[in-house]
Amino acid sequence: MYIILGCNDIVSVLAQNLSKSGAEIFIVVSDETTLIRLKESYIHTLVANIHTLDLASLPTKDTMAFILLQNNFKDNLILVKRIKNSFPDKFILSIATNEKEASELLESGADRIVQTVGIITHTILNELETAKLKRSVFHLVNVIKAAICKGLAIFLQDNPDPDAIASGLALKRIAEKYNVKSRIYYGGNIGHQQNKTLVNLLEADLVQLENTNDVLEIVNRVDKIALIEASISSKNNILPPDVIPNIIIDHHQTDFSLVKGEFIEILPNIGATSTIMTMYLRNLDIVPDSLLATALRYGIRVDTSGFTRNTATEDIDAAAYLSPLVDIRLLNQIETFHMNPETIDVIGRAIRNREVRGSCLISFVELITDRDALPQAAELMLQMEGIFTVLIFGINKDKVQLSARSIDSRINLALLLQKAFGFMNAGGHATMAAGSIDLSNFGNISDKKTLFKITADTVQKNFFTAIDMALKKQEIPDELELLVNHSIRN
Repeated sequence: MYIILGCNDIVSVLAQNLSKSGAEIFIVVSDETTLIRLKESYIHTLVANIHTLDLASLPTKDTMAFILLQNNFKDNLILVKRIKNSFPDKFILSIATNEKEASELLESGADRIVQTVGIITHTILNELETAKLKRSVFHLVNVIKAAICKGLAIFLQDNPDPDAIASGLALKRIAEKYNVKSRIYYGGNIGHQQNKTLVNLLEADLVQLENTNDVLEIVNRVDKIALIEASISSKNNILPPDVIPNIIIDHHQTDFSLVKGEFIEILPNIGATSTIMTMYLRNLDIVPDSLLATALRYGIRVDTSGFTRNTATEDIDAAAYLSPLVDIRLLNQIETFHMNPETIDVIGRAIRNREVRGSCLISFVELITDRDALPQAAELMLQMEGIFTVLIFGINKDKVQLSARSIDSRINLALLLQKAFGFMNAGGHATMAAGSIDLSNFGNISDKKTLFKITADTVQKNFFTAIDMALKKQEIPDELELLVNHSIRN
């Protein structure tokens, strides 16, 4: 039994919905004329003045909750006090129009408050977000359709991770809906065993590129270019700096003033680009097949670290949508983790070469062939007691590769690495970031021992200097507050 006191515009709809669960409803109103729309058989009604109503006469034995819907706040407040006094064990839900009313009702004994203005505002904001998404999708589709003649080239971030791979495949699927040919390209390599497994099981046709000439040849023969999981040409991608992508979709922090393109969607508050692509697919009524759904679901899980990091409501909603479509057997195969010998070796060197300053750990693992071993080492080192921030770096071919992780709320890793090593050399999120620095920046050194020392000293110095500056900025407001308080006291 639910007892509703009041009869505003939502009572009839509320009663209908409650009745679907088989619940009985008892409504108390002060005006008999309001009963006209409440004649359904499942509703029991009573006309009474709430100020003189004998609460003991109500069928309260099996009552689940009192629902207070008086149009007047004071009437709801009076009812809360009376009900709490007579039935202290009963659940009371009331409406309010603002925080002040809600606070007073809670203090008087109400268990839950629904702020009508807040609900309306939230609903409007959600609808506006829907309109924004619809507009974005419309714009994206128009750019894709313009590639109907020569097709679309989709470029992923260098050394693409599951989020980038899945997002590229989703964009390819959207292009297919409009009969636009597309192909996916990437620079670097796919080294992590799970990423290789993902590509192999999906039978994804990804093309690895190694030089600028190959890139320019592709760029010149297609109508449109897309850049996924990156936002600026040549920054963590193989596109030359003078090539402007037509489509940019990413979720990493960036300098928006440097981003150029026809269609730009960069949402740093969302945990994965796969989430953005899932939103597009749903808006276009494209139901991903089990392979694509599995890739997208895995991409979201990896980039949010199992929904424990950089996770937004949109990520959880996208994952919930994709889950029934996922091929569980395929997902289990992808997630079956086999650490290759080099990764174990890199982790060993990371432990052996570590240097700790306070809650920060840095380790140079020297020469590597698989850069994907770095984030695995960084994740593991972050588990050490007392360590809040980790940077693991090593030399891969002609570059110094960086991978960082942090659980220190005072530090934004993406900004910190950019400060330490240059904006074009690093990026990511507040809690996880990466970078790549050309060895030429360290000079023309042929001796390996000297190269190792200069690399280690330079990276270490820049990293710790950037951390010190970041932490000092955090201390300034506290010092200002002390000065202000001192001035007030004196």
